[in-house]
Amino acid sequence: MRIIFSASRAVVLVLLSLTLFVVSAVAQTDVVKNVIAKAEAAMAMVDAACEDDFGKYCSTVTPGEGRLALCLMAHEDKVSDTCFATFIDVADGVELAISNVWRAADACERDAEKVCATVTPGEGRIAQCLIENKASVSPGCRAEVAVFEARIKK
Repeated sequence: MRIIFSASRAVVLVLLSLTLFVVSAVAQTDVVKNVIAKAEAAMAMVDAACEDDFGKYCSTVTPGEGRLALCLMAHEDKVSDTCFATFIDVADGVELAISNVWRAADACERDAEKVCATVTPGEGRIAQCLIENKASVSPGCRAEVAVFEARIKK
């Protein structure tokens, strides 16, 4: 029995699409470049796996801002197994990455305030600062930074 697309999974892919649209227009640190590359690769996997389904069920949908992900969700009972499985795998991977970022933010909040106090937040600059200064942060933050860094380099 096939599980249904959950609203949270569709929202995750919609947010991923919107993030790619917004972030690609800003100055990019190495962290942001790596995250964008991973996100684009994930979306390319969905595009490849769902190409036929997009043509069958979403040909009148204007791509962008997550509209195709929402279209797939609306036709979840008809999309191919390959498309469905890829959509779920990518959404799960994005959800995991988001939880890793939140965990790192919690573990590194004090370290960021100390070590990166002069860094202007945004566009991945705090994450870049923590990565560049991981020898100077607390053990808990260092561990989370290492996980984050390894994840974006995969």
